[in-house]
Amino acid sequence: MLPSIPMKRIVSINPAVIGSAGTALNLNTVLLSQNSIYPVYEYPSAEAVAEVFGYDSPEYQFAQGYFAGFIGATVSPQALFIARFNTETSPAKVLGAPLKITLDELKKLNGYIEATVNGTLLRKNIAFNAEITSFSEAANWITPQNDPDLRCVFDPVRQAFVISVLPQEGKSGSISAFTGTIADQLGLSTAAGAVVDNSVVADTAATVMKRVSNYTLNFAVISFVGSAFNTDRRKDFALWNSRQESRYWFVDYEQEPNALIPNNPKSHGAWIEENAIDGTTLIYGNLTHAALACGYAASINFDEANGNTTMEFRRQAGVKAAVTQEDEATALESNGYTYYGAWATANDRFMFFANTRVSGQFKWANGYLNQIYLNAQFQLAFINMLISAKSILYNDTGKALHRATAKDPIDQMINFGGIQDGVELSEQQKALVNRQAGFDAASQIFLQGWCLLVGNATTQIRQNRASLPLVFWYTDGSSVHKINLSSINIQ
Repeated sequence: MLPSIPMKRIVSINPAVIGSAGTALNLNTVLLSQNSIYPVYEYPSAEAVAEVFGYDSPEYQFAQGYFAGFIGATVSPQALFIARFNTETSPAKVLGAPLKITLDELKKLNGYIEATVNGTLLRKNIAFNAEITSFSEAANWITPQNDPDLRCVFDPVRQAFVISVLPQEGKSGSISAFTGTIADQLGLSTAAGAVVDNSVVADTAATVMKRVSNYTLNFAVISFVGSAFNTDRRKDFALWNSRQESRYWFVDYEQEPNALIPNNPKSHGAWIEENAIDGTTLIYGNLTHAALACGYAASINFDEANGNTTMEFRRQAGVKAAVTQEDEATALESNGYTYYGAWATANDRFMFFANTRVSGQFKWANGYLNQIYLNAQFQLAFINMLISAKSILYNDTGKALHRATAKDPIDQMINFGGIQDGVELSEQQKALVNRQAGFDAASQIFLQGWCLLVGNATTQIRQNRASLPLVFWYTDGSSVHKINLSSINIQ
């Protein structure tokens, strides 16, 4: 070819992609436990939980029920986050990764490890003795008994070393991951998979949930195992959750005698109502019932046509009923408890959840979970709009873009069955909605199940580049929980 000027001087093609909407929120559970060695850790299966906590642990028992989901589910829970709840001040530590070397290979190691401890760089020169008979004995060679700064132990369940900072007056206790010539082989480096734990103070609901949120936001449900969660601590979590703008679902559970006394002002359910707690479901039962509730949430398939699933009547093989007497069921319902009951017809017996309420304005668990997911999808869609568009004007074009952006989450929720048309609003509801909208929004909601208001920007909104006035109304159609049939014989 003869010498030529590149055509890109006239026609230049710049490849680009209009990205998808990102990754949707999963309604995973954060399980709080005073037994967790990790500050926060993600587990993909019950077996993974057993490898850390053991097969006899309540954490494994919970995980078994959680990952089993519910009978009839089309998807299974994908992850369980377990977070440690510190009941008291604990030392900073490095949680080593499971060892990948044998004891004979360890005996041949000769080198050093170093980390920053309480702000000072410390180096440990290590030459293992060939006579060492166990990894637990090897831990004493990493930090001898007279070491003034650190203490190393071997965790036989995880098959890993754990190095803790010894308490010293005037020092808060902090540590970094280890580096050095043999840090990788000992599983003590970041590259090897070690976890640094500087979460050393006694926890409240606020402190532990801040730690969880720094680790992940891909969860919607909070529950617990262990004796540390007495009534006062559970109240602390209910109060904290109530201030989170309906973002999380707190699954509380107990089997207190006060719950079985009808309309009992001393019951925990009465406290929840008196304090206007939002977003808590109080279950009369044990951890197996809480695990099923959490597994139910994580098994909801928001991509399934008509997949909207009420928590009422959900069940799982192997879960025993907590309630078998009608008078107990009546008392629990009067006190605001959800329960897993045994129900009988003439020849059959069924076990499932009943009275699946959530405290606060949403009333029912499935409606509450649906709004968590829908609002997360709205958030994801609008942030993608802001990132993708070079500018969004305060005019009809910009308003149309807002409507188009909201349409995908709305269509998904319609397909799922979480938005339903044909729902008759009360006259009071119609008046309230129409007054808020400034037009006959109630008729639109009846016809299509939803209405999106994209209002006009004021001068102040435009000058501050703030949000357009946006309001979304929808009806979910609720769900039938009881049937009363009049059977009439005409003679």
